Order: sequence, then C-alpha cells, then structure tokens
Amino acid sequence: MSIHTILSFLVTFIISALLVPLVGKVTRNMGIIAHENKRTIHHGIIPRTGGYAIYIAFLIGAMIFLKTDVQINSVLIGGFIIFLVGFYDDIHELPPKAKVAGQVLAALVVILYGGISLKDFMIPNVPTNISTVLAIIITIGWIIGITNAVNLIDGLDGLCAGISIIVLVTITFTSISTGRSDIASLSMLLAGSITGFLLYNFHPAKIFMGDCGALFIGFMISVISLLGFGYKGSTFFTLGAPIVVLAVPIMDTLIAIIRRKVHHKRFDEADRGHLHHKLMFSLELGQTKSVLILYAATALFSLCSYLNINHPDYARILFITLLIVFEIFVEYTNMISRKYKPLLTIINIFLHRDDLPKIKESEPYRKIVRNLRGKLKYLLLVVAVVIASYYGYQYYHRDTGPKIKPITYVEVTDGTELMKTIYKDIESTRDRTALREYVAAYFAADFYSLKNKEKDEIGGINYFYQDKLSDFQDYAKKDYYATVNKLIIDGKNTDNIVAYEVLSNTESETKLAGLEDYNYYDVILHLKFNHKSQILDTKDMSVTVRLIDKNHKYYVVSYSYNGPYVKTNDD
Repeated sequence: MSIHTILSFLVTFIISALLVPLVGKVTRNMGIIAHENKRTIHHGIIPRTGGYAIYIAFLIGAMIFLKTDVQINSVLIGGFIIFLVGFYDDIHELPPKAKVAGQVLAALVVILYGGISLKDFMIPNVPTNISTVLAIIITIGWIIGITNAVNLIDGLDGLCAGISIIVLVTITFTSISTGRSDIASLSMLLAGSITGFLLYNFHPAKIFMGDCGALFIGFMISVISLLGFGYKGSTFFTLGAPIVVLAVPIMDTLIAIIRRKVHHKRFDEADRGHLHHKLMFSLELGQTKSVLILYAATALFSLCSYLNINHPDYARILFITLLIVFEIFVEYTNMISRKYKPLLTIINIFLHRDDLPKIKESEPYRKIVRNLRGKLKYLLLVVAVVIASYYGYQYYHRDTGPKIKPITYVEVTDGTELMKTIYKDIESTRDRTALREYVAAYFAADFYSLKNKEKDEIGGINYFYQDKLSDFQDYAKKDYYATVNKLIIDGKNTDNIVAYEVLSNTESETKLAGLEDYNYYDVILHLKFNHKSQILDTKDMSVTVRLIDKNHKYYVVSYSYNGPYVKTNDD
C-alpha cells in the first residue's frame, strides 16, 4: 500500500475525529436528535448528525488527495445531492418517494455526466442501443439498492460504520492487487472519515450518523464498485464482487422485502425483523455481540471476494458455506415467517429433534416409505448399472491419441508486482477479449519497467512474435532502451509501471508483410509510472500495442508510444 493511500486514510480519520464532537454539540443544541419510538433501541438525547462530519472530512480529503476529472466530479456532485437528501430527511422526515427521487437524480449525474455505469453489458441477439439502455437501468437500480441497503443496516451502535469500513478496506486491497490505486485512494478517503466517526458511535453511542451519513456512504460504495472494484473488463465481476462483499446488507434488505410482502405490509414500513434485531432480541446477544458477529460475517464475505482473485475454488466453498449458515439463521429466527423452514425441515430428517420442524408422517407418507423399502435393492441395482455404464463408455471412448500441448504464456521470473497480477489474470481468464488486454498489458509493463532489468536486457521479448523479434530489439536499443544501460550502471533504473487502464481494444486493418493471414488487434493502454519517467519525462502515458492471433495465441507484433496521457471527457 502506497504512502499516498495511507495518508488518505489518516488525514480524513483525524479530521473526522476532531469534527464529530463539535458537530454533535452544535446540532444537539439545535434539536437535531434521534427521537425515541417503538422501533428505536436507544435512550437519551443523542444527535443524529455524525454524517455531517463524515461528509466534510471526506470532502476535505478529496480536495487534498484526488485529481479532479469528469468521473470524480460527477461522484462528488452525486454525493452532494445524496447528502442534501439525507440532511433534509434528518430534520424534516422526507417521504420515501422524495428520497428515491433524489437518489435517481444523483445516479443520473454519475451515469450521464460522469459516464459511470456497467461496462461491456451485452445481451446476445439484442441491439447495442437496447443493451445500453438496460445497462443504465440496472446501474440506477444498483445505486439505489445499495444506497438503501446500507441505510437499512444502520440500526445498532457502530453497525453501519463498521461494516462500511470492512467493505471499503476490502475494496482497497482488491484494487491495489489489480493495479487500481485510484479506486484504493478513493476508498481509503471514505474509510478514514467513517473510522473517525466510529470512535464516538460504537456502543454506547454518543452520536448517530443519521440518513445524511448512511445514504452518502451507501451511495459512495455503490459508485466505487461501478468504477471497477479493481476488476477489469467483466460485467460479472463489476457487480459480482461487491455483491459478495455487501452480502450482509443486501440479504438483509431482500429478506425485509420478502418478509413485508408475506405479512402484507408496505415495503417502506419499518419493523424489528432485521438481522441485527434478531441477533439482539431473538438470540439475546445484546448490542455489542450482535455488532461484532455482523462484523465477522462481513469480513468472511469480504474474504470470499478477495480469495476469488487467486483461489476461486476456495472462495466458492467459503461462500456456499456462509450462505448455508445464513439460511439456517434466517429459518431458526423466523426472519421471514414461522412457516418458512425448508432447510431445517430437511436437516431434522436426520436429527429427529422435537424443537425443529418435522415432515408429518401421514399414512400416504408411510405408504411411500414402505414401497421404497421394498424396491430399494432394485433401485440400487439400477443406479449401479447406470454408473458402471457411464464410466465404461468414458473409458471406451477415451482419447488415446497424442496430447495437444496447452497454450501457455511465459512469466518473467523477476517480474514486478503488477506483472505478477497481470499474469494471474492471463492464466485464469477464458475470455478472448480480456486475454488480448492482459497480454498487451504484460508486454507494456515488462517493456517500460526498468527496476528489474539487467544490462542489455530488453523487456517484453517473451510476448513478441519471434519472426519480428530481432527488428524489435534493434529498434528498442535505439529508442527507449538507448540510455537504459547507463541508468543500470549508475543504479538509477528505478522506473516502474505500477498501474494500467485499457482505453480501447479493437480489430485493426493494418497488417504486416508476411503475416497477412492473421487477425490483428490494437489495444490502447494508459500506463502509469511510479514516478516521472527519466526517459520519457512523464508519469502517465498512452501506448498502442498491436497483436496477432496465431493458433489461438496472441503475439505482440508492434507497439507505438502515443505520448503523455491526457484524460478527456470520452475516456
């Protein structure tokens, strides 16, 4: 983790920690407090304005650490709209439709002005313009859904704040591991602001964040996930990863919708059937234990998301296990209704416990059991024959011919951290479009990174087409690598590519002599150095990497330096 990212957290943490008591004192005197009713569990006069401090601390941190562009500006404007909606609701109790209208407006700002939405969302045999409209609709639904899901879990001291911090820290580490330092910095700015507030919000709370804080945090998390969440080029991972991390608030919200539908209540009608209520009242765990359990659950779901980068099988096993445990909890605590207990009913077939639901052993049930017992040996014989036939068929038709060598790409033994991450992407992806991007990115990162180079060594040669390799090496020695040997001898070869972004990935009509029969692709990359390049005199640059597809393997055949990278409204 870079110093920049750590400072992002520390600065907003300190600002928030200093602002919270000041804001609480002022707003308590103004009468902006959390009123007690039959749904609340707090007692005493507690201000509900901690969200003011969170927002102000984040805003100051953004001014210090964030580089403004269209996307960042749209996020800040959308966040301001959401904050105003929550601010007004904390004082005057806005009707639900008005709050949703404000959320839709904020979502449209980041979509239409910032260009932030689902990427690469395509439906087979559906026109592109229709897919684009559907992507916008899903994006709006995602932003509104996550914004309100985070708001709904703000029911116990420290619950919403703690879960949000865990989610944001997970986003940070995932983003760093995939080279997205921009997302990491944005996440840590918000995490620091919330942590400063949590010092005063953990049980017994001295201040609440209010809707202005919960809605703002939910909105920011939803938008940060749309920025990529550290994953590249996949609609599934754009939402799939944050859905896993946010499993606790998402499942709590979905169950609340089902529960209110089952009991014929309005969706916006509050109740005491949420996860934290069941832990606190049904299981009698109290506030602190209930909150810590939900912290642990969020951390485990977050671990699933992070594990999926390098160990997807372990991630799936853990995720399925957590879902089963969650389902048992839902049924045991009657979160949906007293009659909804399908999994516990099945489990009790083997446990035979009186306190768990049982399948009624009626006469039809006994008759079915008697018939099955009489025919059991025949059923087992049929199953055995089917299994034996299947494996016999597989053995008879086994492939005894020569094995086809799988396509492999070379990993440099002393590669940078970014190169190691990209290589893992190369090995794990099955998407040909994404594979082109990873191959181009690996070549570019290896070519322009100097920290791991020895004298006369040229990066990227393992990914260059062999028949053109000699020409490439000669050109590189006269161009980018002309002064590299001197830097290596002087111990000044410290330039490294630390992040990249794919700007475009398109088919190319330009073909090289002697290689006219292959498909060509141009991948344009935005590359970021760890500091200003000593050779190119820039920290950000754009390059075009041209590849061919030969025997289902991609090879680089040329590259071009497009100059320093300048972000435009079209990016």
